[in-house]
Amino acid sequence: METIKQKVAKLRAEADCNAERADNAEARVKEQEELALQQDGEIQQLKRQIQLMEEDLDRAEGQTDLRRTADERASTAESHASQLEARVNMLENELDRVECDLGEKVKTLQDDLRKAENDLEEARRRGDRLEKENDTLENNLESAREENVRTKAQLDETLRELNEM
Repeated sequence: METIKQKVAKLRAEADCNAERADNAEARVKEQEELALQQDGEIQQLKRQIQLMEEDLDRAEGQTDLRRTADERASTAESHASQLEARVNMLENELDRVECDLGEKVKTLQDDLRKAENDLEEARRRGDRLEKENDTLENNLESAREENVRTKAQLDETLRELNEM
């Protein structure tokens, strides 16, 4: 009987410890949400934090399995384990939502990047066209200047001939 009480006490202590860990994991999820809303530009950092949270969640799921085994042996610890399981499920759902939000933001940023790259390419093509057009206009101007010099020389020659008459 004494050993059962000790096991029950031990299981309660483990359940309290696990409840505290689940609370800590829940706090980290909330921090991740705030960071995701404030820092869209830091997606890489958020991905790393999500990965760490997933590892914590995997550890928490492993611990939940241990708690389930302990709950079968101690009926008094059953209510604590079910509460923790509900929290883990809530954290999984929250994590799924955060991942979905991040996925959408990544897609939006990728779309924006493709659009910017397309705009840049169009601007380059436009610049090339304007450069070619400028070269053509400069050549035309040079030709017109040369023609003007020839015409002026002819007019001067004609004027000189008229003056000599």
